[in-house]
Amino acid sequence: MVFLGGLFALMPPVLLAQTQDVNQLPGAILLRKFLPPMVDRMRFEPLLPEQRMLNEPKVKLLVRKDGYEFCSRITGVPISPASRPMACAYWNVLRKECTVITPEVTGYNYVGHEVRHCFEGAFHD
Repeated sequence: MVFLGGLFALMPPVLLAQTQDVNQLPGAILLRKFLPPMVDRMRFEPLLPEQRMLNEPKVKLLVRKDGYEFCSRITGVPISPASRPMACAYWNVLRKECTVITPEVTGYNYVGHEVRHCFEGAFHD
Protein backbone atom coordinates (compact mmCIF):
# COMPACT_ATOMS: atom_id res chain seq x y z
CA MET A 1 0.00 0.00 0.00
CA VAL A 2 1.52 3.33 -1.05
CA PHE A 3 0.06 6.67 -0.09
CA LEU A 4 1.47 10.17 0.29
CA GLY A 5 4.84 9.43 -1.24
CA GLY A 6 5.19 5.98 0.33
CA LEU A 7 4.20 6.96 3.88
CA PHE A 8 2.26 3.73 4.44
CA ALA A 9 5.07 1.69 2.88
CA LEU A 10 7.40 2.92 5.64
CA MET A 11 5.00 2.19 8.52
CA PRO A 12 5.33 -1.06 10.44
CA PRO A 13 2.42 -3.46 9.78
CA VAL A 14 1.35 -3.21 13.44
CA LEU A 15 0.48 0.47 12.99
CA LEU A 16 -1.58 -0.27 9.89
CA ALA A 17 -3.69 -3.05 11.40
CA GLN A 18 -4.63 -1.36 14.72
CA THR A 19 -6.18 -4.58 16.03
CA GLN A 20 -5.97 -4.83 19.78
CA ASP A 21 -6.87 -7.71 22.03
CA VAL A 22 -9.19 -6.24 24.69
CA ASN A 23 -7.99 -8.92 27.08
CA GLN A 24 -4.60 -7.21 27.10
CA LEU A 25 -5.97 -3.84 28.17
CA PRO A 26 -5.47 -2.65 31.75
CA GLY A 27 -8.56 -3.49 33.76
CA ALA A 28 -9.73 -6.12 31.24
CA ILE A 29 -10.87 -8.40 34.03
CA LEU A 30 -13.23 -5.66 35.22
CA LEU A 31 -14.55 -5.23 31.66
CA ARG A 32 -15.38 -8.92 31.45
CA LYS A 33 -17.20 -8.80 34.79
CA PHE A 34 -19.10 -5.60 34.00
CA LEU A 35 -22.78 -6.13 33.36
CA PRO A 36 -24.71 -2.95 32.53
CA PRO A 37 -27.92 -2.31 34.45
CA MET A 38 -31.01 -3.97 32.98
CA VAL A 39 -32.26 -0.60 31.72
CA ASP A 40 -29.17 -0.35 29.50
CA ARG A 41 -29.48 -3.91 28.16
CA MET A 42 -32.93 -3.38 26.67
CA ARG A 43 -33.63 -1.92 23.26
CA PHE A 44 -34.12 1.81 23.65
CA GLU A 45 -37.27 3.23 22.12
CA PRO A 46 -37.50 7.01 22.58
CA LEU A 47 -40.71 8.37 24.00
CA LEU A 48 -42.98 10.43 21.78
CA PRO A 49 -42.07 14.14 22.01
CA GLU A 50 -45.20 15.00 23.99
CA GLN A 51 -44.34 12.31 26.59
CA ARG A 52 -40.77 13.51 27.23
CA MET A 53 -39.81 15.55 30.26
CA LEU A 54 -37.83 17.89 28.00
CA ASN A 55 -38.84 17.80 24.35
CA GLU A 56 -35.80 19.58 22.87
CA PRO A 57 -33.32 20.12 25.68
CA LYS A 58 -30.11 22.06 25.45
CA VAL A 59 -27.62 19.39 26.58
CA LYS A 60 -24.29 20.32 28.14
CA LEU A 61 -21.44 18.00 29.09
CA LEU A 62 -19.42 18.92 32.14
CA VAL A 63 -16.25 16.91 32.82
CA ARG A 64 -15.02 17.31 36.39
CA LYS A 65 -11.95 16.09 38.24
CA ASP A 66 -14.26 15.38 41.18
CA GLY A 67 -16.91 13.77 38.96
CA TYR A 68 -17.38 10.68 41.13
CA GLU A 69 -17.85 12.76 44.28
CA PHE A 70 -20.07 15.32 42.53
CA CYS A 71 -22.35 12.62 41.10
CA SER A 72 -22.40 10.84 44.44
CA ARG A 73 -23.78 14.02 46.06
CA ILE A 74 -26.39 14.50 43.31
CA THR A 75 -27.60 10.90 43.09
CA GLY A 76 -27.13 9.79 46.68
CA VAL A 77 -25.19 6.75 45.42
CA PRO A 78 -22.27 6.30 47.81
CA ILE A 79 -18.73 5.70 46.63
CA SER A 80 -17.54 2.30 47.79
CA PRO A 81 -14.81 -0.15 46.81
CA ALA A 82 -17.41 -2.01 44.72
CA SER A 83 -19.23 0.88 43.01
CA ARG A 84 -19.24 4.54 42.22
CA PRO A 85 -21.45 6.76 40.06
CA MET A 86 -19.75 6.97 36.66
CA ALA A 87 -21.91 9.87 35.42
CA CYS A 88 -25.05 11.77 36.33
CA ALA A 89 -27.43 14.34 34.91
CA TYR A 90 -29.56 17.11 36.25
CA TRP A 91 -32.13 19.08 34.35
CA ASN A 92 -33.94 22.38 34.55
CA VAL A 93 -37.39 21.98 33.02
CA LEU A 94 -38.16 25.72 32.93
CA ARG A 95 -34.96 26.54 31.03
CA LYS A 96 -35.10 23.31 28.98
CA GLU A 97 -31.49 22.58 29.93
CA CYS A 98 -29.83 19.36 30.95
CA THR A 99 -26.28 18.96 32.19
CA VAL A 100 -24.46 15.62 32.02
CA ILE A 101 -21.58 15.34 34.48
CA THR A 102 -18.78 12.80 34.19
CA PRO A 103 -15.42 12.23 35.81
CA GLU A 104 -12.39 12.72 33.56
CA VAL A 105 -12.46 9.04 32.54
CA THR A 106 -15.79 7.42 31.71
CA GLY A 107 -17.41 5.33 28.98
CA TYR A 108 -19.67 6.30 26.10
CA ASN A 109 -22.40 4.07 27.50
CA TYR A 110 -22.55 6.19 30.66
CA VAL A 111 -22.77 9.42 28.68
CA GLY A 112 -25.51 7.97 26.47
CA HIS A 113 -27.45 6.76 29.50
CA GLU A 114 -27.34 10.23 31.04
CA VAL A 115 -28.37 11.93 27.77
CA ARG A 116 -31.42 9.68 27.81
CA HIS A 117 -32.20 11.09 31.28
CA CYS A 118 -32.11 14.56 29.69
CA PHE A 119 -35.11 13.62 27.58
CA GLU A 120 -37.00 11.22 29.83
CA GLY A 121 -36.11 12.24 33.37
CA ALA A 122 -35.75 9.60 36.09
CA PHE A 123 -36.87 6.64 33.97
CA HIS A 124 -35.42 3.92 36.21
CA ASP A 125 -35.78 5.44 39.66
